[in-house]
Amino acid sequence: MGHPYTHVSGAPTADDNGYVILVDMKVGDYNLAATYPPFGARHVTCKRTITDTADTGGTLLITGTDLSGGTISETLTVGADGVTVTGTKLFATVSKVTGAAWVVDAVQQTKDQIIVGWDNVNAVATGSGTLHAIVINTTATSTIVVTDAQGTIATIPASVAVGTQYLYDVSYTGFLRVECGGASDITVIHSGSMPSSYSM
Repeated sequence: MGHPYTHVSGAPTADDNGYVILVDMKVGDYNLAATYPPFGARHVTCKRTITDTADTGGTLLITGTDLSGGTISETLTVGADGVTVTGTKLFATVSKVTGAAWVVDAVQQTKDQIIVGWDNVNAVATGSGTLHAIVINTTATSTIVVTDAQGTIATIPASVAVGTQYLYDVSYTGFLRVECGGASDITVIHSGSMPSSYSM
């Protein structure tokens, strides 16, 4: 039986306005610039810019899916001016960002603005499962760090030859992160994302 795989190219980078580009805050659904990060799953972030007197910031309800395709949601409480708020759930896709409880200030009545994006924490699988192998497709001068909720599983050194395959066949718990420090190109062979309650 074959194994699913995830292609990872380069170090994961944050995009603070990947989902919602700078726009006036509101109650209701925001227009999305994208519905998923470059690869894997990421935490959702939001940052407010206050214009004149601060509005009542309210909350954002994030709705989407995890890597197993299950529907997930998370509520972020909007922070102070310029403060990035980061969620805790790993979203593979985001289908909706909905503002609630936002109220414009009664002084200048100038609307604050918001951006919504993702952080640089990348997971290739969530729940529990098995990391089978990692294949090096492009040599890079940076390490590759493999972690799960329990800590570091392995660190692959820099400058490994193209075509090298690291066999693991180890269980991961909570999530599986395989993050390149630079411009590496790798294939991660692993079981599909499963609920955390799944028993191997």
